[in-house]
Amino acid sequence: MKKNKKGFVFVETIVVVAVLTISLLMVYATYSSMIMKEKTRIKYNDSVYMYRTYYLTKFFKNFRLDIIANRLGEKEDIINGEVEKKYTMLTGFDYSSSEIFINEEDNIGFTEDLMKQLHISHLYLTYKDLRFLQECKNASGKCEALVQVREPAAEYLKTIGGEGEGYRVVVEFSENKDGSYCTGEKCQFYYTTLSLGEF
Repeated sequence: MKKNKKGFVFVETIVVVAVLTISLLMVYATYSSMIMKEKTRIKYNDSVYMYRTYYLTKFFKNFRLDIIANRLGEKEDIINGEVEKKYTMLTGFDYSSSEIFINEEDNIGFTEDLMKQLHISHLYLTYKDLRFLQECKNASGKCEALVQVREPAAEYLKTIGGEGEGYRVVVEFSENKDGSYCTGEKCQFYYTTLSLGEF
């Protein structure tokens, strides 16, 4: 009888350890998922960066964004005698985009300082409605917009959606872990977007 009792306790211990191990693995998987979602939430549309983006869009609305918007859209090219459609759904601009400043050196210098002070890495102008990007499987046609940006930026663009006419600005911020301005691939990138309406 004693031998049977010892065997039962051993099996019972193994079952309890197995159940605890499975429970801990499930808790860890859930925790990891929550951490990843939180990191994504912090890097997408955080209130600090949204405020900076709002300030920036108010500034840029005083300039000729309609000229940059003319780069967007569908155009036809003739290649080897065949008509091919080319789509530009996203276009970058910054203080070196002299056409919106009409070559005013003071404005260009001020804007360069502004972008550095706000830790802006890239500015993009695109359409308000980006729902089509959520369906992208490869980088052709309208989906070529995803190839123009870093992989984290492409993932962010897929989350935007939106509907209606008009344009939006997408901002990529670049910082070190201590919150200082950063350049290069080892930086931490944060993304925001605001609708600009029609020009």
